[in-house]
Amino acid sequence: MLAPAKPKGIHRLVRMNYAIRAGAFIYCFLALGVHGWERSLGAAFWGLLALTFLVYPHLVYLLGRSSSQPKKTEVLSMYVDAALLGAWTGGLHFPLWIAYAAFFSTSLNAASLGGVPGGLWSIASFCLGAALSVAALGLAYAPQTSAIVTALCILGSLGYSCAIGFVMYRQNRRIVAARDALRESEERYRLIAENAAELIALVDRDARWLYASPSYERILERADLEPGVDAFRRAHPDDAESARAAVLRAAATGEPRELTLRLVDRDGRVREFRTRIRPVNGDGAAPKKLLLVSRDTTDVGESEERLLLAAYALEGMTEAIVITSADGTVATVNKSFSEITGYARDAVLGRSEKEIRNALQPPEFYDELYLVVQWCSTRWEPAGRVTRAPLRPETQGFISLSDGSRLSPQQKRHQGSELPPSSKETGCSRRTSRTPTTFIRSSIASGPARPTLQFPNTSG
Repeated sequence: MLAPAKPKGIHRLVRMNYAIRAGAFIYCFLALGVHGWERSLGAAFWGLLALTFLVYPHLVYLLGRSSSQPKKTEVLSMYVDAALLGAWTGGLHFPLWIAYAAFFSTSLNAASLGGVPGGLWSIASFCLGAALSVAALGLAYAPQTSAIVTALCILGSLGYSCAIGFVMYRQNRRIVAARDALRESEERYRLIAENAAELIALVDRDARWLYASPSYERILERADLEPGVDAFRRAHPDDAESARAAVLRAAATGEPRELTLRLVDRDGRVREFRTRIRPVNGDGAAPKKLLLVSRDTTDVGESEERLLLAAYALEGMTEAIVITSADGTVATVNKSFSEITGYARDAVLGRSEKEIRNALQPPEFYDELYLVVQWCSTRWEPAGRVTRAPLRPETQGFISLSDGSRLSPQQKRHQGSELPPSSKETGCSRRTSRTPTTFIRSSIASGPARPTLQFPNTSG
């Protein structure tokens, strides 16, 4: 009879034992059939023999396949196997080689899967089956077997031992391969965790450390990271309780959560982190571990503050500032621009600067102004040599316009200085910034004038 196709979801032990049981029982049918044929046993013998060794293995497989506890069902089936073979041994009056082969194979199979307890249960089941057979048919002892039956029993025992050994060998190889793969995976993820910029940790439901990646040691002392220590003992007092509550909610709901967490580092500096809490679920049970992944956003927040301060400074300047892209599209203007020119901010954003040029200045004035911007976008190399760097498409130009009435005496003296003709050849002035940005200052109140340059002070 052909074995059924391997369905998805059938327990591994059920599949493995089905193949072993089906093959072994067919061989037992052959050996016992020869023994019964030699003794001219009747139809009842052949009927029970076929039912036990040709039909029973497939019934056991179907039972284990449909059971809600397939492993437990299969273990019980092994003990039933031992009891059946014990009953056949007692019914045939304990032929020596048949008894040995049946007792040896059932005990070996049970011991290989259940250890010593499994082997003892198998022996007890075999003896129980033999006792029931003796009680039903009477006690007799006929140890003799023919040479053919003896040879079949010896070869069957040897083959069964080799089959069990081969199965155990394959299982051990799979276990070794799985352990090697697990070790490599652990090493790989440990390497990632140790070198990741993010802080990675595992905590329990009570927000106590289970594991903290080495990146945490850049922020906290080692004593603050010991397993069992409160994970938020160094958190800002305003954030500690809310963080513990987030851990409990994530563990209760099984849903990840995010929060902003401030930690006081080993130097006493308050650092801000964006933390994601994700439960680590296991076998459908309530999560006992939670993964914390924190990203340091302190520098981002400080950069935003600096940008905000720069924006406030830009708005507070008395000079009109226009920031344009390389193609002349207006990106932003400050308050003084609107006061000096009369253009509202929203009215000029996104427009070309050519549309808001002052008619008091000739076109050549603005052409020369942009030529100066192009030629003065330079950078210095280590040897002190100036090289011209053409403006990139994404580079923005800063144009500063000032009302003559708002200029200080120093600014007026600077306003009157002409751009030396040689500036186009020498790069105009030394600059330390890598961004090719030039500040152009011109007057819109004193008539046509040549543009002059103002560079950031790089002295000192």
